[in-house]
Amino acid sequence: MDKELEDIIVKSFFNRRIQQRVLFELFSAKKRMDAIGRLNHNYLTTLREEFMIEIPKPNSDPEEIENLLKKQGAGNDCYAMS
Repeated sequence: MDKELEDIIVKSFFNRRIQQRVLFELFSAKKRMDAIGRLNHNYLTTLREEFMIEIPKPNSDPEEIENLLKKQGAGNDCYAMS
């Protein structure tokens, strides 16, 4: 876990109204899974819509996902929270 990078991610991609709550949850050992769960269950209200793209099914091939992200302008580095 890289707290500085996660802070940047939350402030860049999460809706402003819940950013402080998500940061609190991420940096709490007891609440971290609540923040991660938001990405699975409540992502439509958690993340800023302008940064979302749909990954068409089947969406389990890492190389296809990488190609899709690069077409959208992604760089060479990736940080995953799961």
